[in-house]
Amino acid sequence: MSKLTETFVRQVVSSTLIRRDGTVEQTRDPAIWTLAHCGYSGNGRLDIWAYPTKAAALREGAKLAMSCGLDEDPEAVRLYEKGRWEKVLERYEQTHPETHLLRVQAAFLQQQES
Repeated sequence: MSKLTETFVRQVVSSTLIRRDGTVEQTRDPAIWTLAHCGYSGNGRLDIWAYPTKAAALREGAKLAMSCGLDEDPEAVRLYEKGRWEKVLERYEQTHPETHLLRVQAAFLQQQES
C-alpha cells in the first residue's frame, strides 16, 4: 500500500443495520473524505477535493464557506469562531440558492470483484 493510500483511505461506516431487538451492526468499507463545492465561481462547475480525515475536510469547507460570503453573516461567524465547522456548512446551504452545494461526505472506493 502506498503512503498516499495509507494517508487518505480509511475504513468508514457505509451502512448501519438496527435490528428490532436493539442490536446494531455496522459495515465499514474503504473511502476517502471529500469536500464538494458548486457555487457562483466556475460557471456552475462542481469542484471536489480529497482530505485525509473528515475533520480536515470540514475545517477546510468552513474556511471556503466563509470566503464565499458567510464572513458577513453574524450567525456563520459565531459558528466559525466556535469551531462548529459542520454547522457553518449547513449555514452556507441554508443561505445560498438550491443550485449551490458545499458538503463533506465519504466517497467509497469501488473494488473489482475477481
